Amino acid sequence: MGHVFYYEASMREPGRLLPLAAALTLTLGVGVVSAQTVIIKNAPAGSDNELVLNATTVETVKADTEGVARLAVNLSKNVNKTQTDAQIFVDVCENVRRVYIAERGIQPPAPETGCTRREMGGLFLIRDVSSILIDVGPGSPTLMLRQGPISLDPPRTWTAPTGLVIFGGAGLSKIRDAGVFACGSVTECSASGYGTTYTVGVAYWVTPFLAAEASFLKPAEMKAEATLETYRFTTTFDTELLNVVGKVGVPVGIVRPYGQVGGTYFRGTLLTTQTNTVGTDSILQTYWQRTGGWGLTFGGGLEIWVAPVFGIYGEVGWSSLKGKLLEPDRGEGQTDDRLTQFMFGARIRLGG
Repeated sequence: MGHVFYYEASMREPGRLLPLAAALTLTLGVGVVSAQTVIIKNAPAGSDNELVLNATTVETVKADTEGVARLAVNLSKNVNKTQTDAQIFVDVCENVRRVYIAERGIQPPAPETGCTRREMGGLFLIRDVSSILIDVGPGSPTLMLRQGPISLDPPRTWTAPTGLVIFGGAGLSKIRDAGVFACGSVTECSASGYGTTYTVGVAYWVTPFLAAEASFLKPAEMKAEATLETYRFTTTFDTELLNVVGKVGVPVGIVRPYGQVGGTYFRGTLLTTQTNTVGTDSILQTYWQRTGGWGLTFGGGLEIWVAPVFGIYGEVGWSSLKGKLLEPDRGEGQTDDRLTQFMFGARIRLGG
């Protein structure tokens, strides 16, 4: 696989032409190079590569083991300019690859014996941010000029992964009705809304499209409280969930939107402390109950794999909080509510 590049040269006048040989396939694993540089690609390893500006040889560099040589143009130093119009010629010789940059009106010397010259065509605007990439591989040399740096990095090859993935995240959650029930008919009562939530879990993608996942979710605690003339009370509802879901994803490169559905085991503790005032006396009363049980959970999200083993994700989900008393000897009671959560976090792929 490779990149196809096109010219990105600015034009100050209609007479400036751009060459047609602009398509280059890059397969070398080297990094981003600086601007106002000539990069020669596919030269013989160890061969000499020269840059001639007008009639002056400004630099000679040997090609590295990958056949790449980088030569600095340095207009400010060599012609006392920050930009210029120039023609570009490439000589391919037995032991040398030579690039001529000739300003308007200047012609390079005739090619040496045994060298083949290719005129790259027209006038190019070379600025202090220009990069010129020349491929001198088999066939005729081709050229790309860009006003900015050029990267020879190979294209990104990873996609949304399969296999074992661990994750963790944080976000916001709210239990739909717990605050309403805790306040009852007391209009002076206030109940908390969305609060911070945490999750950790593990998923296994059997294919890029199907996965099984288990996670632990610690929702925000619900808190309701009121202060009246003869009493005050505080009620909290502390919950935790274990989710087991199946996931269906649609990978598009490094991005994978997904939906999920499964079961959630909920366990929660409802605690109320109430202080009654009778005359000058205060009476403290405490009520609590623990409930638990299975319900339905579903939702969806989007993950982006910014590296082969590291991704980020965002997710929204809804879980039924259905449970009966976990201590039968404390009487009758049950929970029937719903949790909404918005989560953001990171994923790490394990293994090869």
